[in-house]
Amino acid sequence: MSQAREMQTPEAKGSKGFLRRLFGRLENEEPARGSRSRSASGSALDLGDIRGFILRGYRMPMVRHFLLTVDVPTEARRLLGRLVSGNELDAPQITTAEDWHVGFAPGPGDNLAEVPKHKPDYCLNIGITWSGLIALEIKDRVPTFSFDQFGAFVAGAAERANLVGDTGESAPQHWIGGFGGGRDHVLVTLHALSAEAMTSYSDRLGTLFSERGAFREIWRADGHALMDTKDGESVPTTKVHFGYTDGISMTAIRGGPERYPPDHQQPCESWLFVLRDDAENYSVPEPREFGLNGSFAVFKMMETDVVGFEDFLQSHKDTIDPELLAAKICGRWRNGVPLALSPETDSPPGGISPEQLNDFEYVNADGSGDPKGLRCPVGAHMRRINPRGQPVAGQGQPGGSNNTHRLIRRGMPYGPAYDPHQPYDGIARGLLGYFINSSIENQYEFVLGHWVNESEFAGRVRLPPTSKDPMIGAQNPAESIFAIPQANGAPSIKITGFSSFVATKAAAYCFLPSVTAIKFIANLS
Repeated sequence: MSQAREMQTPEAKGSKGFLRRLFGRLENEEPARGSRSRSASGSALDLGDIRGFILRGYRMPMVRHFLLTVDVPTEARRLLGRLVSGNELDAPQITTAEDWHVGFAPGPGDNLAEVPKHKPDYCLNIGITWSGLIALEIKDRVPTFSFDQFGAFVAGAAERANLVGDTGESAPQHWIGGFGGGRDHVLVTLHALSAEAMTSYSDRLGTLFSERGAFREIWRADGHALMDTKDGESVPTTKVHFGYTDGISMTAIRGGPERYPPDHQQPCESWLFVLRDDAENYSVPEPREFGLNGSFAVFKMMETDVVGFEDFLQSHKDTIDPELLAAKICGRWRNGVPLALSPETDSPPGGISPEQLNDFEYVNADGSGDPKGLRCPVGAHMRRINPRGQPVAGQGQPGGSNNTHRLIRRGMPYGPAYDPHQPYDGIARGLLGYFINSSIENQYEFVLGHWVNESEFAGRVRLPPTSKDPMIGAQNPAESIFAIPQANGAPSIKITGFSSFVATKAAAYCFLPSVTAIKFIANLS
């Protein structure tokens, strides 16, 4: 879930520009022009009204999440308005998608005669749950207020947990910090470039939250990029606790302000992530000035069982090499090289450039490619959450687009890096972050409910009837199974009896209001 860009493979990686690649703009990105960006329909995205982390990856090495409950609604609404007042001296300001995002060095399209733009030392966002909107008394004050087409958001994460596999240990009754209990009203997310900035802005926010009894903080948690040593210095990486390089497959948005290396996937329409009038499967929530340019995000805290995962890999070493099994489970080798391009080794001759790491297809329009999963198993994690041209539930055409179910992930690990020399340290590790979409039902819940936790997702490819995503699926050891197809008609390798490696510790369905909507809230009498 890391929002940072992928690192290069060991074969292609050099030291020059490392921090820029990790936390700045890529070499072939084009900067946005002004505050508007044009979508496929020709209507411009109002970048100054849209929340920054919907359309941009911040690439900052640390994050802090605050969960707030509304105590005094009038004061809470007034405080939200101060976060979009434009007065930085009064309060930290919510980050928009406007073009602050240039990186640490000039890039293509930058005018070197202009004053250089610099990344701010913090970025701020808020999400409001349905119970939070009610606690802010918006429904009481706005007769036309309606989210009728967004039933999942209104019901909330706890009510919908069964649909996405949050059962057993991941069920809402085990969630921490007050999540799912009705008092989880507002999530404030602060990204920072340094520990000093994190402390400074956290202190300012903490003071603001409690002013005149507006909010009460009931939970907070920190995430941070895992560190590695390079040239004798400690530097942030894009790895997650299971050891994989993350953030390689980025969701490109048509008309969006960021540019990514071209690949076989078509860019997604902007209305899949920003609530817009030109959407094909929903109408903007009412009143229009409240819903337009907003979005929805599912916040999750997911604990990862790294020890269990590594022990599981080793327990099958007599059947399959542990690192090959890890690659088959994920769909990529741990250094990021995709099985679709290199099924036998993580270090193919000549290497694979960073631009190629996401430029592949599983099934082409003529049915060629890897339809049976001989290179990358059809049931692998990466192929389930982004099946590309694989005919699947919701899209049955080879080589077709599965874009209407795509998600944007923004998140970061929490807890220290796993040390294989001290595996049983008892320290919790996992991921914190958001799945962003315009329709929780059609995107987040569809992907988790059908592609991740069902065996019938892959159309005519028949998987074992109890198979689920081997990495993040809700597994029952009595029936769990992961099939690895073999060439030349040989029987598949079937890995069985494993438990879930990920457990949900907190979840919330959030509305991400536009700047206009936040001002609308603040101006309610």
